[in-house]
Amino acid sequence: MRVLFDGKAPVAYGQIYVTSRELPDDMAGSFAGQANGLCGGGQPGTLFLMTGTHSGQVQFTVELHEVEPPAAEEEWEEVVEVSFAPRAAVLDLVPWGDDSLARLPLTSDGQDTSRLPVYRVRYCAMGMDEGHDPFGGHDPDELDENDYTYMDQRPDRYLLCFWPEDATGGDPGDGVTRADAILRQTSGGAAYWHAWARALPPPPTLSEQVEAEMLKRVEQERRDEEYRKRDELRRWGGRPPSERLRRVRGNVYGIALLDRALVDGVAEADAVVQRQIAIWAARQAFTVAGIADLDWMTPAWTALDRGVPLPAEFADMSALRTRIVGEPAVTFSVVSLRPAGRGLTDPLRAFIDAPVDSVAMALPALLAAGESDPLQAALEALWAAVNTYAARRSEFLAEARRAFPIVDR
Repeated sequence: MRVLFDGKAPVAYGQIYVTSRELPDDMAGSFAGQANGLCGGGQPGTLFLMTGTHSGQVQFTVELHEVEPPAAEEEWEEVVEVSFAPRAAVLDLVPWGDDSLARLPLTSDGQDTSRLPVYRVRYCAMGMDEGHDPFGGHDPDELDENDYTYMDQRPDRYLLCFWPEDATGGDPGDGVTRADAILRQTSGGAAYWHAWARALPPPPTLSEQVEAEMLKRVEQERRDEEYRKRDELRRWGGRPPSERLRRVRGNVYGIALLDRALVDGVAEADAVVQRQIAIWAARQAFTVAGIADLDWMTPAWTALDRGVPLPAEFADMSALRTRIVGEPAVTFSVVSLRPAGRGLTDPLRAFIDAPVDSVAMALPALLAAGESDPLQAALEALWAAVNTYAARRSEFLAEARRAFPIVDR
C-alpha cells in the first residue's frame, strides 16, 4: 500500500474532486444512476466527492492498494464504493475553484501506462454531520471576533482508497459495469445525499449517447457551414462567388469588396481577355507611378506579352524597387489621398485613401500579371493598380471598363 496524500485539503461547497484530465462539469451527471451520493463516478476519468464541511480544511488521505484492502475499520461511519476508469496514469486531487492540491500517481516509475486498468474506489468518511455545523462543534460565543481557526479544525475526516478492479477476486471484465455500492451509512448528511442520487433521472443509455453525439456533430457541421457561407459572403462583397471565383487564389478579396461587378465581369471573360487585362492593369499602374518607360524593364513586358515567365531579375520586389529608386531620370511623389473632412466610415476606402508610395504600390502588379492563372493575374493586377491610383481609383475603374467592354456589368 502506498499513501499518495495525507494532509489538510481545502473544500468549498462541500466538494472536492479527483481528475485525470478535465474536472467534472456536471454534478448530477456524476451521480446519475448511482445508489450513493458521496462519491460520483459517472463522468469518465473523474470522481466527484462530497464532504460534510461546506468550507474549510478537512483531513484527507488517499491510498493506493495492489489488491482489495480489508473492510473499512469501524471508525469510518460512511463507506461507499464505485468503479473508476482513469484517463491518465497520474491523477490530481483538486479543490473547488483551485488548481491541483496533489498529484496522485497510480503506477510506479517504468510501469507500462498504455493500458490502465479499471480501479475500484472506496470512499470513507467520519463526522459528516459534525462537519456540516458551520463552526464544527466550536461554540461561536467563545470565539474572538476575528478568530477563524475553526475553519482549519474541522471534525470530519476522509479516506479514499484505489485498487485494480481485477484484484477484487471477481472477473476482471466486470470492472467496467460493476455497480456502485453503499457499504455503510450512519449520518443524516450521507443519507440525504444518497437519497438525492437515487432520485436523479437515469443516465442515458449507450444508444442514446451515440444518438446525442451524432445530433451534436450534425449541428456543429451545420453551424460550421453557416459560418463558412457568412465568411464567404463577407470576403466576396455580400453575394456568393461563382465556382470559378471560389477556386481562385491570391490577393483577390480587396478588388471584390471594392467593385464586385467588375470582378464578376472579369471572371466570365475568357483566359485570353483575362491575361490582357492583367498586363494592361500592370502598365497602367506603372504609368501612374512614373516608371513605365524604363528601358531595362523591356524584358519584363516582353515576357508578359509572350506569355512566358518573368525573367528572374524581376521576381524580387525589394531589389527591383531599389534599382528603380536609383534611376536618376525617374521622380516619385507621395500623395495624400483622403478628401478633407472625410471620416473613416469605410475601412477599405480609408485604407486606399491613405498616403501611398506609388512605386511600391505599382510593383506587385508586374508579378501579378505573370501569375499562371489568368483570372488571378487579372484580379491581382487590377487591385495593385487600384492601390497605385488611390483616390483616383474611380478613374482607373472607368478606364478598365472602357478598355474591356466585355467586363462591364
